Amino acid sequence: MFMFDVETLGIESNSVILSMACIYFNPEEKPTYKQLVENAFFVKLNSKYQTEHLGRTVTKSTLDWWAKQPEMLKKQSLIPSANDVMPDEAIRLMMGWSKQFPNDEKCVVWARGNLDQMCLGSMEDKLGREALFHFGRWRDVRTAVDVLTGSTNGYCNVDHPEFNRDDVIKHNPIHDCAYDAMMLMYGK
Repeated sequence: MFMFDVETLGIESNSVILSMACIYFNPEEKPTYKQLVENAFFVKLNSKYQTEHLGRTVTKSTLDWWAKQPEMLKKQSLIPSANDVMPDEAIRLMMGWSKQFPNDEKCVVWARGNLDQMCLGSMEDKLGREALFHFGRWRDVRTAVDVLTGSTNGYCNVDHPEFNRDDVIKHNPIHDCAYDAMMLMYGK
């Protein structure tokens, strides 16, 4: 299975994608939170290119939200750097990374809601690229957590001896992916 997350500059499908993370996990292997974080794929995208050449959008309310976030999160996903990659290259890199896992083309892809899938799909369309993950593979982790645990907000406690909720850095796409995977596997 894959867990996927993006950080964006809006809540529409054509919003600028700041960064993407993905984690492969096999529940039968019983991975720890630390293992999930350490084995994640992460890429930060060039946002200026997206607005100038792909017509992707930015919303003021999302910029205002980012302004209130900790500096380390802004540096990781928001603030431009010389290491930011072009969108086409980001997708190519993630595709290459995903090919190392068994049954890559059949694995379910989890995300928190559908914005991540819509943003990635919109960008792939704009770039004229084939979908990284076929639309029929996507699943919503919030619904699964609610059904599996009786929660009503898409979150639950994680029953794993090495998991500490305080280790999760909210809005860090790697940590968001790892936390969602932990809830799916060890939720109660």
